[in-house]
Amino acid sequence: MNQILTVIGALDSENDNIIYDIIKEMFIKIGYRIIYEKQMISLLIYGKSLILMIRLTPDMIDHIYGLGLDIDILLHKSIDTAEYANSHISDMIGNTKYIIMNIDDKEAKYILSDDIDGLVISYGINPKATITASSFDFSNNSRFNLCLQREYRNLHGDKIEPMELPIVLNLMGKSNIYYGLGAIACGLTCGIDIDVIKDALFSIRGMNRYLEKIYDGSYMIVDNRCNLPSDYDLILEEIQNIKYRDGYIVNGIEIDEGIYTVKNNLRIIINWAPILNIRKIYFYMDKEEDLIIDNINLLFERYEIEYEIFLDLRRCLHNSIQGLEDGDLLLLMGGDSLEEGKTILKSLI
Repeated sequence: MNQILTVIGALDSENDNIIYDIIKEMFIKIGYRIIYEKQMISLLIYGKSLILMIRLTPDMIDHIYGLGLDIDILLHKSIDTAEYANSHISDMIGNTKYIIMNIDDKEAKYILSDDIDGLVISYGINPKATITASSFDFSNNSRFNLCLQREYRNLHGDKIEPMELPIVLNLMGKSNIYYGLGAIACGLTCGIDIDVIKDALFSIRGMNRYLEKIYDGSYMIVDNRCNLPSDYDLILEEIQNIKYRDGYIVNGIEIDEGIYTVKNNLRIIINWAPILNIRKIYFYMDKEEDLIIDNINLLFERYEIEYEIFLDLRRCLHNSIQGLEDGDLLLLMGGDSLEEGKTILKSLI
């Protein structure tokens, strides 16, 4: 039996490339199964179709270039500005059949050059994108209208006609719209029917601890890994797009973070609290540290935000869900100290 191999490269700066994981999960939902997997690559099979997925981080780009492996579909979300100068990126893209590019990334133009032979498929909120989205509705999932504005031919030579249809993405937050659009563009280019893609995205679970829904019933519990102030700021900005009644936060504080980082994280939470209608914050500390406790008290005594400090995670989580009512949102934010939060909460609910 002759196998057809498609090589998909997901271009990003981070090892935890979210678009890579979402597209892989989409293929699994469609019926593909993983036959080989390492940290940077996954090999999937479905009938005669083989898909090799590669995380194109800077180091991996150099390895792939050295091997002379051609990429069939290159997926771009965003990378650090300095990395656009890597000549191996432009060399690799020059031999790529399809470049699926986030048009809303202002630096994306630097990955393109005049000698590109492949087809560029842009996606994003920009109305000029090949694949765009409009009429957003964010709650416990993301709803939008998908519009493919120009026809093109997929990897098998079949024509994909312009289309417009509603999509329900079982993921929260505006940023996940981009991952959804990238996944749709990739699926269509691979020759997968849009209705099959739509069904897969409706039940997709997404990344562990990235706007992850732990519970979605009368109230909602969401978990997100946060370590730095920028992580807190980014995720709280995402939360403002979600519909809910009152908001509550469980914040995991690790002593090893250091007082400087902890204080900056706390200031981010304080700044967002009135905007997001945060009623109470439950602090969990992995160790008792008087300096951090004193700083929490000093920072919060000036604001009308109720808070409690716990040294036991189970007790902290137990208390945090006791007052939740219909339509409320409980947001878990922290690093390794909240790693067991999902398991504990599922035993409590």
